[in-house]
Amino acid sequence: MAPLHQPPTIIETSHISPPNGTVPSTTLPLTFFDAPWLTLPLGQSLFFFSYPNSTERFLKDFVPNLKQSLSLTLQHFFPYAGNLIIPPRPDPPFLRYNDGEDSLVFTVAESTGGTDFDYLKTDSPKDIRVLHDLLPKLPPPHVSPQGIQTRPIMVIQVTIFPGRGICIGNTSTHVAADGVTFTHFMKYWMSLTKSNAGNDSTKILLPSPPIHTCRNVIKDPGEVAAGHLERFWSQNSGNHGSHATPEDMVLATFTMSRNQIDNLKHWVTEQSTIQSHVSSFVVTLAFAWVSLIKTLVQDSETEAKGEDKDQQVFHLLINVDCRNRLKCTEPIPPTYFGNCMAPGIVSVNKRDLLGENGVLAASDAITARIKEMLSSDLLKTAPTWGRGVGKWVMSRFPTSIAGAPKLGLYDMDCGLGKPCKMEMVHIETGGSIAFSDSRDGSNGVEVGIALEKKKMDAFALNLQQGIKRFEI
Repeated sequence: MAPLHQPPTIIETSHISPPNGTVPSTTLPLTFFDAPWLTLPLGQSLFFFSYPNSTERFLKDFVPNLKQSLSLTLQHFFPYAGNLIIPPRPDPPFLRYNDGEDSLVFTVAESTGGTDFDYLKTDSPKDIRVLHDLLPKLPPPHVSPQGIQTRPIMVIQVTIFPGRGICIGNTSTHVAADGVTFTHFMKYWMSLTKSNAGNDSTKILLPSPPIHTCRNVIKDPGEVAAGHLERFWSQNSGNHGSHATPEDMVLATFTMSRNQIDNLKHWVTEQSTIQSHVSSFVVTLAFAWVSLIKTLVQDSETEAKGEDKDQQVFHLLINVDCRNRLKCTEPIPPTYFGNCMAPGIVSVNKRDLLGENGVLAASDAITARIKEMLSSDLLKTAPTWGRGVGKWVMSRFPTSIAGAPKLGLYDMDCGLGKPCKMEMVHIETGGSIAFSDSRDGSNGVEVGIALEKKKMDAFALNLQQGIKRFEI
């Protein structure tokens, strides 16, 4: 573990908005893809970059460019500088950006309290409280005399570790957009920062800007949003995203190499009876899910009552990106700004999941569920999603996924090289497994897990034993 630490010292706080007059005041309705996130936790991420310079140079040379590039980026990703507006019931919430009024709170901090940057960028288990110090906190909602709540969408904190590196921390409400959009935003901002630094003689190609204009073509297929709004109104306390962190919680990363993944794929392909292509992501997810459930079951002191232990069913929530997959009047493009993910529930009997061929059972079930979703009319099935998610929520050890290797979360450069580490801190809220491409560029997969320290040790052992089993 790292030595005792002190929170970073705040150097400055500023407000960043698109250049005045470049974005008209705009309101955007929430779609039925956005509505579920009204009652779900915030997104929290950290990106670490090596930076062997002083705080003075950081403030003089790097921060001004970072701010200017962020302002220009927000010209395209303007909802992140805006607010979630929540009128009194029955009017639905919506996103709003007011030109000349709204902005994103941007904090610059310095860590001089003994927290080791080299420790933070490792894969080893880290005290989650240390990571919290690097995350900005969303300001509390503002409530008008008319009862209208105004909630900021995003805040950013950049912390320098003098002579070692910097950390870009982000906290945002998931209501505005999903991980695809957030990754798009980060890559655009980082690319623009590098371009404006002028250190590279080659021209930097910026990602395409996002598209906001197709929200109205995403038609609610059966009052799906209404159910989520009812749930939100019934529990709306103004404490969106708040949660208690369990004691002794750590976050760790485990890397599956290309060779280990290929060994898994070969074994699953040889054993499977279903005639479907086995993807690297599916077998990695299956392997991680089995290892996690095995850990949680081993640690549990009491078994579920009133049912045969072997007949228990474990559920995994996966997400399928619906961009370009919805039967709308016009296609939803890959650069659509918003949420556009369909939830799917994978269910496997305990006896099968934790048995000798648990990875095969999990892989086959995940593959079948994805195939079923992609072959269906996703809009027509949307009214049934809530029942599946409800079953998942009430189950034992519900597990979900954050991120995906295909997002290329390490494929960004702000002029300091690619991130030397990235963390999805919000997986601490329970049951999530984080996935990203491996930062060494070897086509492996990084798996992030947040557990109490004792459980993390057990998970690491289960993972290690499983990897040895599939070695060829």
